[in-house]
Amino acid sequence: MDLSTLMPQQLQIVKTLDRPLFVSAGAGSGKTFTLTRRIVYALSPESGPFVEHLDQVLAITFTKDAAAEIRDRVRRALIDEGMDEEALTVDDAWISTIHGMCSRILRAHALELGIDPEFTVLTDTDELMDQAVEHVLARATAPDAAPELAASLKALYAWYPMAGEGGSFGTGTTIKGLVRDLLELSSQLPGGMDDVCVARGQADTSALADAYRAALGASKAATEKAQMALDAIDAFEASGKTMADAARLMMSCTMPRASKAFPKEQVELLKAEAADAFINIVLACGGPALDALVGLARSVEAEYRALKAAQSALDNNDLLRMAYEALRDYPAIRAAYEGRFKMVMIDEFQDTDQMQVDLIRYLTGAGERALCTVGDAQQSIYRFRGAEVEVFRRQERKVGSSAAPETAVASDAPAGELVKLVRNFRSHDEVLRYVARVFDGDTGGLMQGFLDLEPSDDREDKLKAKASRRQAVFVAGGSTQERTQAKARVIAERFQALVKAGQPQGDMVLLLGRMTNADVYAQAFRDQGLDCVIAGGSVFAQAAEVQTVRALVCALANPADTAQGLMPLLASPMFALGAQEFLALATKLDEQTGETSRRNIDAGIMSDSDVPGLQGLPLVTRAREVLRYALRRVGRDSFAAIARDAVNASGWFVRLAQRGPEGKAIAANVLKALDAVAEAEAELGNSPRSIALAFDRFLAGKEAPGALNEEGDGAVRIMTVHASKGLEYPVVAVAECFGVRKSSGAAQMGRVEGGAQVVALPARFDGVKLADGTFVKGDDVKKQFEHAFKGKGTSLWLPPELMEDVCATGSPAEAFARLRNDDLQLSLEERARLLYVAMTRARELVILAMDVGVSRGKVTAPTFDVETDLTYDVLRRILPTDGLDMPQLDADRLVFDNSRPGDYELISLANFTFGEQAFEANASLDTEGRLVRGDVEPEGAGADARAAVPGPADPEPDAFELVYPQAVGVRMGICPYPARDSYSYSSIAATLHAEAEDRAAEARVPMDESGDDAESDGSEMTDADVTAVEPAGNPMALGSAFHAACQWLIEMGADELPTVRAEALARLWRLTPEQRERFDVALDRWLKSAVRADLLAWPCVRAEVPFFSLGCEDEDIARYGTYAEGAIDALATNPADSSRALVIDYKTGGTPDETPEQLQEKHALQARVYADVLHKAGFEAVTVKFVRVEQVDSIPSGESAEPQVVTYTL
Repeated sequence: MDLSTLMPQQLQIVKTLDRPLFVSAGAGSGKTFTLTRRIVYALSPESGPFVEHLDQVLAITFTKDAAAEIRDRVRRALIDEGMDEEALTVDDAWISTIHGMCSRILRAHALELGIDPEFTVLTDTDELMDQAVEHVLARATAPDAAPELAASLKALYAWYPMAGEGGSFGTGTTIKGLVRDLLELSSQLPGGMDDVCVARGQADTSALADAYRAALGASKAATEKAQMALDAIDAFEASGKTMADAARLMMSCTMPRASKAFPKEQVELLKAEAADAFINIVLACGGPALDALVGLARSVEAEYRALKAAQSALDNNDLLRMAYEALRDYPAIRAAYEGRFKMVMIDEFQDTDQMQVDLIRYLTGAGERALCTVGDAQQSIYRFRGAEVEVFRRQERKVGSSAAPETAVASDAPAGELVKLVRNFRSHDEVLRYVARVFDGDTGGLMQGFLDLEPSDDREDKLKAKASRRQAVFVAGGSTQERTQAKARVIAERFQALVKAGQPQGDMVLLLGRMTNADVYAQAFRDQGLDCVIAGGSVFAQAAEVQTVRALVCALANPADTAQGLMPLLASPMFALGAQEFLALATKLDEQTGETSRRNIDAGIMSDSDVPGLQGLPLVTRAREVLRYALRRVGRDSFAAIARDAVNASGWFVRLAQRGPEGKAIAANVLKALDAVAEAEAELGNSPRSIALAFDRFLAGKEAPGALNEEGDGAVRIMTVHASKGLEYPVVAVAECFGVRKSSGAAQMGRVEGGAQVVALPARFDGVKLADGTFVKGDDVKKQFEHAFKGKGTSLWLPPELMEDVCATGSPAEAFARLRNDDLQLSLEERARLLYVAMTRARELVILAMDVGVSRGKVTAPTFDVETDLTYDVLRRILPTDGLDMPQLDADRLVFDNSRPGDYELISLANFTFGEQAFEANASLDTEGRLVRGDVEPEGAGADARAAVPGPADPEPDAFELVYPQAVGVRMGICPYPARDSYSYSSIAATLHAEAEDRAAEARVPMDESGDDAESDGSEMTDADVTAVEPAGNPMALGSAFHAACQWLIEMGADELPTVRAEALARLWRLTPEQRERFDVALDRWLKSAVRADLLAWPCVRAEVPFFSLGCEDEDIARYGTYAEGAIDALATNPADSSRALVIDYKTGGTPDETPEQLQEKHALQARVYADVLHKAGFEAVTVKFVRVEQVDSIPSGESAEPQVVTYTL
């Protein structure tokens, strides 16, 4: 066997067969090739042979694709060496993932283990786990449920919502989420939930009392606060120590101001004592909630196992655990494998966990003689799957210590060998020096113990363009969205420059740490005339074309669900309906009376009765033809076939084919999505709702890569760093890969010696009545709880040194802070490894794109945070530094000797100061998101003279042409609509009126629950509603016309409504003269109002914003449906502060004699619906203002009469 081409280290690995071997294999070092040669050499006569047959070799790798590659390479190598018979056994060899190996062991011994040998392996456990949670909760809330069970769940529900979002502290901490996290954690432990320790507290107030006594006498105010706290402590000690008692205590413990007698240091110490005491007390008083959490997790675990057993199914965690238990607890099974394998090799060892290592050790023989582990700690990026890089390091230390002479003499085990593969066959030397500059810890880089790589002299240079191989861009200032747009534009520029210099665009890839903004980068590439495909990661679900398929599926499954179905579908490129077409669909004509009213667009699709002036629109006609035919087939034909035929009949595929490689890549994603619909139908049958739910689960999957068409190699790729693992590209740009988020979860959990530890704090509190009779809302109790341990600025926690001084080791407060800080540190370390993986994918050229915000106030400075972001440390390594070792942000080149001007660029979107140097804004973004260099404003008289980024002219919007690919015969038939599973506010109001009074007793103007004119928002209007109104005019017409006017004003950015448009609205809605006069007065009052000025002061204002959301959880509203749908009249947000939102709801009609208290009560229900929807969308503080434009405020401000405003802050 010819081994002459191997490097010395590779040869050492191939020939070391009789002792433990640990291989650190750097990126691009040819480890797969080396492992293949090792297997073949062990079978060759030159080794003895060391193994007689391939079934004596166990090779474990991380993915099925990697295992298939190794099998293929081994097969070809065996054939080349003349071992054809062994080559025939490759498919039966033990070369697989560790889960594949476990499955094989379990099937072979299924009868001994009492399991079904034909078990299936679950690849997606989410659905079954959700079922388990729902089953347990259904039993717990059933009428015949045990009272103690219902009480425990009530205690847990007081701490966390069942689903949805919490506030700033506890965001996203829900009962369902906690249970899932607990079970995921316990599944990695040998004892399951028995190995999980949930922290409990002690209601000890002695240290807190001592800290407050120290404040007595410091000052009059401090003494009063201290005495009030001490009285509250005495009352708490005498109480039953419930959560209500804990809340009363916390509300009475306020912090005194610092003074000479009670300095700032003592105030901070008191605050830390309060944090420690509050956390301990809450966990002690909240025992019932914690008991309920653990009990619920155990019940769900048992139910999940029962559901799997009913299906004869196992998940990946079961495979590992059961195989481990089989080898540990069954001597006969263990004996069958102890001496079976003479070679055991684990590839990608950095991505394993301790249970996998313990399992493998049963297969490696005495002293782990047969074990060879191969990996690279610098590429461990799967912590979210349970991988522990420390397992890799422990094994390295173990083998290293056995290799020491003194250890080898004292032990019977063979001495191990450590080998490092550092020759890189992939990347150019300049790229490797760039990587080393960033990461080499010995010279101040990001990684300690850095494995430096050496270039190979035999590699082929694939850089065709004359360009610097090391580049970087840094964007400072602006909002997060603006910085993302700027990075995207600069990367697109640089890719375009490389293309013009002769580099094929198919050689280029953008690697992202997260795909949230992938569409921003894709648009920037396309604006530069570059073909672009999104080639990896769950961003597939976010692609516009895939969302169009989802809208089609929703529309076919439930046409009445217009928010998720028909609205986005008709607005998509599949049908491309515009404002005029939607107006036609949403406007109903009564042919007998000639009156018009609003209607749901699903009714508009099924009806040809359009108003004059909006009839015969070709796009509407096409949409009706395609969708009516499709809807009539639902329930009869294959659902997937219906969806595919609808896409084809719309002509979308034809239009995409005309757009070249980009269009074909989009079409490939459409086909992939339609294939997923077909797979769901094959599994679940022809049930539209089940197929729609299954398709959503597919889109939510962790691995759903975007499809690449056959011409995808000619386009720039965008993918996640994880998806790029094992791949290489000549040109690599890296973005969104430098920072991590601090956890704001109310529960922290992590692995500790002997199991796992969980500290679960409440994410919300119940309100409580204080000793003086004052009622305090739960939100105020929560703020007081958080305030105790809140640090300066945006920091959630006090300085670590204070917590360490106060919190006893092992106390809940110490454990919470430690788990949170450990998680943050490990996350940032893994983010550095992710950056390393991204940079080492490059063969020839690397571009790093970084950004930072700029603080506001008197001193504006970059908001670098080295605890959560690598940007500052990377800049300090790659840029020249000053005498204080601070990076020179205004440099025009990198620190390398051969760096050229332009290799580095600072894009400053705001003025800021860094160190002693002031920087002025040197760029801005225009209204189209294009980067404009220079100190000019993005808007103004000189806008036409701006120095825009070089590149092709903006493409004209795609002209939508009706394409008829084939004549389709229509089969007529009845198509009953599925039942509506959602509610709008107006549907609730209508139901409430029906329950409250006998509406048939008198003919009156329909009113909503607030007493205002009922507004037609396209929800529940029927023919009966229209014909029942007074013949003088539709009473809802005024509200509809006013809403349409306000929508136009916002969308056009206008300050007044043209007379022509006002007259057109009056004609469209057939306003009576009296209504027209009211319309003019109300509109004038609104335009001059202070509340409108407040609205327009927000950076982003949108009109008629549709929503479709999980419904409110409170019982008053939840009974109306599972989902809430509707539209917000005006929504104001601030991209720079995504925590706040303002909602404006216009109200016409009403009466002037209603008191403020009555109005607050009457509008409360609608305000709750709005606030709940926006809270679920991530907004923390929502202000809802109902503007009664026809009612004058009793206390008008200024000269003009202000409309009456009813305000809620939720």
